[in-house]
Amino acid sequence: MKRLYAKGAIHMLPANNDGFIFAAMQSAYEDKVVVSYKLFSFETGAVSPVTRSVYLLAKFGNNFKVFERQVKDYLNCKVLQTADRKSFVFFPNGDAAAYDSEAGTLWSGSLIYKEKGPADGIISGRQLWCSFPESDSVVRYNIRTMREELRIGGGKTPAFSQPEGLWLINDSLLVCNAGTCRIREININAYTVQDYAVFEEPVHQYIKVNSNEIVLLDSGIYRL
Repeated sequence: MKRLYAKGAIHMLPANNDGFIFAAMQSAYEDKVVVSYKLFSFETGAVSPVTRSVYLLAKFGNNFKVFERQVKDYLNCKVLQTADRKSFVFFPNGDAAAYDSEAGTLWSGSLIYKEKGPADGIISGRQLWCSFPESDSVVRYNIRTMREELRIGGGKTPAFSQPEGLWLINDSLLVCNAGTCRIREININAYTVQDYAVFEEPVHQYIKVNSNEIVLLDSGIYRL
C-alpha cells in the first residue's frame, strides 16, 4: 500500500476520473471542529486544497447550492443517487429524506435498526444497503417502500464487526469492518460472504476510481 494522506481525513468522495475529494480535520477546540477540503489527483499524485463549493458539487451534484440551503449538516450526511436522478440523504442518527433534482422533499422518515442509525449506505437498483456498526449487521431495504428485506450479520457469530463504509462493484458489495480490520465481500445474488482485504488497523471506507482502490484507515488514506 502507498499512503496518500496522513491521519485526519474524515471521508472521501470520488471526483470524476482524476481523483477524489476528501474532508480533513484541521483542528478541534471545545465542541467545534475546523474542517478543510482537499483534492488528490491521480495524474499528479499531489494533494491540493479546494473550496467548500467544490466539495458540495462532488457530494450533491450540479444543484448543490439548493441542497446546501435544504440540508444544513452537509458534512455528516450521506448522499446517494438513485437511477431516476433522485437524491437519498441520511444522517448518523437515522433521519432520512428523498429529494428531487431541485431539492424538493419527496419523502422523509427514519432509517433505524435496533434503535441506531446507519454508518453508510449504497443503492443497487431498487435496493438500499446500509451498515449498522453497533449491531454488526448489513441490512437491505426496498428503496421505494423503505421496508427491511434482508439482514446479514449480527447474532452470536456475526459476519461483520463494526461495519462502516460500503462500496458496490458489479454484484459484489464491499463492507469495511473497523472491528476486525478487514474488508468483507458480499455476493448480493448468492448472499455469500468472504474476505476481500485484510489490514493491520481499522478500515473505515473504501472507494474505487477507475482502477485505483483507495481505503481510509486510522492512520490515513492509502492506495492498494
